[in-house]
Amino acid sequence: MTPATPPLKSAFRRYSRKALIAICAVCTLAVSVAQRYFKPLHDLEFSADDVLANVGKRAPVNSEVVFLAIDQASTSLDHIELSEIEATPALKLMESGFPWRRSVYPLILDRLFDAGAKVVVMDLLFLNETDADPEFRAALEKYRDRVIIGSNFDSGTRVRGAIAMHAMPTQSLIKVTKPADNRVAYVNFWPDLDGVVRRAHYGVRASDVFGGGGLPEADEDTFDSLAGKTLKKSGHGALVPRPIEPHRIRFAGPGNTFVPRSLCDIFDAKQWTRARYGNGEFFRGKIVLIGPQGDRFHDVQPTPFGSMAGPEVHLNAINAALQGAFLRETPAPVVWALIAAAGALAWALCHWFRGPLARLGSFVAANVAWLGTAYLLYNHANLIIPMVAPLIALTLSGVGCLGWDFFLERNERNRVRSMLDKYVSKNVADLVLAESDKFAGAVKGQRRIVTVLFSDIRGFTAMTEEAVPEEFIAQLNEYFFEMVEAVLAGGGTLQNFIGDAVLAAWGDTRKLDPATGAYEAVRTALRMSDALKKLNERWANQEGRRILGIGIGIKQGEAILGSVGHPQRMNFTALGDTVNTAARLEGATKHLKTEMLVEETIEELTRDRFHFRRVDSLRLKGKSKATAVFTVLGEKPAPAPVWLAEYHRAVDLYHARMFREAAEVFRKLGEELKDDPLCAMYATRCDLYAETPPSADWDGAFTMTEK
Repeated sequence: MTPATPPLKSAFRRYSRKALIAICAVCTLAVSVAQRYFKPLHDLEFSADDVLANVGKRAPVNSEVVFLAIDQASTSLDHIELSEIEATPALKLMESGFPWRRSVYPLILDRLFDAGAKVVVMDLLFLNETDADPEFRAALEKYRDRVIIGSNFDSGTRVRGAIAMHAMPTQSLIKVTKPADNRVAYVNFWPDLDGVVRRAHYGVRASDVFGGGGLPEADEDTFDSLAGKTLKKSGHGALVPRPIEPHRIRFAGPGNTFVPRSLCDIFDAKQWTRARYGNGEFFRGKIVLIGPQGDRFHDVQPTPFGSMAGPEVHLNAINAALQGAFLRETPAPVVWALIAAAGALAWALCHWFRGPLARLGSFVAANVAWLGTAYLLYNHANLIIPMVAPLIALTLSGVGCLGWDFFLERNERNRVRSMLDKYVSKNVADLVLAESDKFAGAVKGQRRIVTVLFSDIRGFTAMTEEAVPEEFIAQLNEYFFEMVEAVLAGGGTLQNFIGDAVLAAWGDTRKLDPATGAYEAVRTALRMSDALKKLNERWANQEGRRILGIGIGIKQGEAILGSVGHPQRMNFTALGDTVNTAARLEGATKHLKTEMLVEETIEELTRDRFHFRRVDSLRLKGKSKATAVFTVLGEKPAPAPVWLAEYHRAVDLYHARMFREAAEVFRKLGEELKDDPLCAMYATRCDLYAETPPSADWDGAFTMTEK
């Protein structure tokens, strides 16, 4: 025997775990490749590091470091009295405008070293010869072991093997020697690939800037940076990190963290003698860096804290070495391992947490935990771990797993929906799939106001005795298809097929406003009537097809809803007097020779939307109370039939016991409407009651003796 094909759910679920593993593996591999070769991902990782630098721990500022700025105040001297400028040679030289005559720098060095400064570092380039160089050269020689001036590699980049020119100070100040004079250090910064300076270069090898290489480090010429040379001359040479390569530093903060002090203040007697400088005592034992600050000098570098003056970047490099504030970066193999771990974690979370909200919460928690870990390691272990790539791997794998589950769920829903649609109403299927918890409660039983429509085929029993089975079943299915489509189009629930009868309801699977339920039921009845007319027109030209007629009854009221039947075959249905009354109204359509009957509640709720014709007042079998019943003529705003008002006047005459007057109106309308059955019925009753008046307690109701 050939085994049955497994259901769609089993076929996919069987490989679900492997599929999730494959999804996570592919996502992890994609992120690993992108992390290595995709520059925007590198830039994004750097940006995340910069955020961490801003919110995380910063390097404390070492009090040994001082920044004397060549700023606007020092170049304009606007705040210093003219008499003092005239009396002070250094200020007089500064007044002439920047760049200053070089004879001012010996005065600066004398002032600072006389005050006890340990080292004076000039973040300045002196490339061209001037007539004042002899004085400056003498000062540089005098303070040889405690002064540093700048040189520059003019390639502008740091790419191993690149060719660069080393712009040294003019030989009128310092002779070019090999190795370079220890008073000279380069001022360059080399940014990361995204153009931001995050690393300090305390020295470079000649091969790094001039190309070539191949020599052992001990035999190769090296050049100190301004920061590296400063540390060595200030007695902190042991703090210069090894080997010679860029080192990631912890910045002390944004611009002006190293408080800039105007260089001109050291010659301003008022400033020099105050507590701020204490006659120069402030500079005793200090590392003093002199450099430009301000937009006019264009010496600005991009850093994790935004744009920063070049001298402040040097100060951060010096400060990082003094404070031991270096950061370690995660090696590439560890980065790949972390990305793989993120993918594995995504699979584990999808495996452990099945609900969408639980999964979302777990992924949010995992992301927060990873960011928190990165923050803690940055602050307490001086370690930078990748944040963006693992989180992308985690999120991408998670989205992939969720997408797979969505795919499974959608296929399962489609499979179940396909099965449910064959056995239950569309509304019931919707409730089962979308609100299974509510459906589970509903099937146990509850009371609710519902609107019930009951329709039946006229003369069905006689047809079954005469019909050819195949042809009749085919026609019956055509009929049911159109009737059910009308019910579903009106938002109703197909409750059941009872032989040839259709039972539909509104408000059973979801609560509806009574007026809405009544309106949709009446509209559905009109659709069913129109659909049957079209079917009959088509069947009239088809052999083996019969012309069908139907009766429809509509009732609104309380019903019991629930799932009833055998455990192996249950139906969700409505039970109670409302259903029975709808069925009896349908039965009354045969007696009253009308296609549709609705009870008075329906008419009251929808009279503003439909034209109704009062049919009769009925006392249905098993009921003691009479109810007015109506048939629907059409939907507003189409105009009402011109005869309708006269017809209702005749009905009022009938109930007012004015039988002869009513009979006359009914006969006249009957002729106008071409033997209308209702007018004929009322005319006959009026003639009978005119001859034999009813009892005094007569209420105008007709008692039905049949269902």
